[in-house]
Amino acid sequence: MKETLGADSEYEFDLWMQSDSHLDFFYKIGGKGIVTEGFTGNSPSSATYSLNPNAPEKVWGFGGTLEPPGKIDFVVEIHQTPADIFSDAPTRLLAEFFFQRNVPASEKHPPQTLARKQCATVKDVP
Repeated sequence: MKETLGADSEYEFDLWMQSDSHLDFFYKIGGKGIVTEGFTGNSPSSATYSLNPNAPEKVWGFGGTLEPPGKIDFVVEIHQTPADIFSDAPTRLLAEFFFQRNVPASEKHPPQTLARKQCATVKDVP
């Protein structure tokens, strides 16, 4: 998850993913998103996605105004691709990532906290 400060003090969040081999998966974005006093903003979404080997790709993005102090709270779930993309049946959870931090009142630019390299091995799915 990469966090940047865009125009008009808009905080922007981009989820980048990469795989060593071709990978099909289903992702879900949750959490409260940007949280300040009296405001919560997120763009919960879900979709199927395919990654090509060794090619980083932006999978999802969201932006919103944050007037510090506040909190960042995103949850990313990676699931097995459903057999039928129109089905609401639960799919097997492969990995879950939490991107959370407090935003102090003194913050002028977001730190690289969420941009640190985070990896998880996902075993082959039968």
